[in-house]
Amino acid sequence: MKKHIYLPLLLLFSLFSLNLRAENITIAGGAGYKRPLVEIANQYEKKTGNHIDAVFGHMQQIFSQAKMSENVSIIFGDKTFFDHSGINFSSYYPVGNGNLVLAWRKGLHLTSIAEIRNKEITRVGIPDANKAVYGHAATEYLKNAGLSAIVAPKIIAVSTVPQVSAYLVSGEIDCGFINITDAIGIQDNIGGYFAADQSLYTPILIQGGVVSGFENRPEVKAFLKFLNEKESIVILKHYGL
Repeated sequence: MKKHIYLPLLLLFSLFSLNLRAENITIAGGAGYKRPLVEIANQYEKKTGNHIDAVFGHMQQIFSQAKMSENVSIIFGDKTFFDHSGINFSSYYPVGNGNLVLAWRKGLHLTSIAEIRNKEITRVGIPDANKAVYGHAATEYLKNAGLSAIVAPKIIAVSTVPQVSAYLVSGEIDCGFINITDAIGIQDNIGGYFAADQSLYTPILIQGGVVSGFENRPEVKAFLKFLNEKESIVILKHYGL
């Protein structure tokens, strides 16, 4: 029985030429959407018998690897990142709207996001604003909410949303800006989270971009069709998309 293999970016890239089979497709996505996309891929394989290889990271990593490998057929992420990726896309498929949240570690009890100004909060995690859409959104939010100056000394920048989440779970940071999808995935291991005011950051439109040259492949069409079926919709709604 086949099993999914979700590999680190560089390792996956080195194995592309060895592992790809004609019936397989490779999808890629922002690290903050690993949970729902992996679950959808698992359901798709159970239903169809077709295999999905999946790779995740911050979007600059994803675009770089997609260009080098030339094997990634669908990329999932924020549409604004696609526009500056240097990759040609044949079409886009809406997946959902992304939502920024502030989550906090167990042991804390916040009543508003503004409390990150308090002296008790000393470490605030944020994804890389230049490479991760939620890092950019968090930076916008802090500026527009008038929190940038006071929070700046507390900021701990990391590459991706899951890294912020990992630090929250381990208690290495007090709070962190992540997407609601990851917050739902770790909610049993953190203190809680608040949604950020959506009027204070640029809307995040999560889409699946079909890389030019793959649009007519039957296995790609089959997976895109599955994204609109009940099994996928239930998963996306569960993760706040």
